[in-house]
Amino acid sequence: MFATRLFPAFLFLGIAAFAGTAGAQSPGAGQTAAEPTAKPVAARAPYSPFKDIHVDQDCHILPDPAHRDATRKRPRLRKDPVICHLESVLSSNHMEETIAGNEVRRSYVSIAEQEYVLQNVTTGPAIFVVEESVPQGWVVDSDPQPAEMNGATAVFRVQAQPGEIVRLHVGLRHAKPLRVKIIKTSPLAPAGSAGN
Repeated sequence: MFATRLFPAFLFLGIAAFAGTAGAQSPGAGQTAAEPTAKPVAARAPYSPFKDIHVDQDCHILPDPAHRDATRKRPRLRKDPVICHLESVLSSNHMEETIAGNEVRRSYVSIAEQEYVLQNVTTGPAIFVVEESVPQGWVVDSDPQPAEMNGATAVFRVQAQPGEIVRLHVGLRHAKPLRVKIIKTSPLAPAGSAGN
């Protein structure tokens, strides 16, 4: 008789324990058992989580180098004139001369310069990484100088607070040496003959 009274209680506890373990293993609402767990968002993000905004010399917004295609395919470039646009794109040429001893050394100098206007449209501080290609034989001739040279690319870093607009002037210089000219010197006149 005692056993018949305990049987319903054991039966109830067994069903409750089974339901608890089955509930812990069953998928939640909107999930299927075959669905993998989602990857962290940072692993799929196309740009750096450090808020670096990479742009090239034409103000194209570039993917972060850490996420660029390993096959070296050209990345799909996009432009946003609010984030980056160019002003004061100028080029000029002139002659430069220096004298050393009896030699006149001349060079034909070409200057190319432009000013980047960069705006941080994010809600936190950002660093603009400006990548300017430097053609062979040219040098960066502006202040500030690049933070680093990556092969033939000058890399500038500019900090900007949220909503801040910053400007970066970059100038390139190429000097082509011309033939040296020799200065002919005349013999010195004898002393005391100037007034005669």
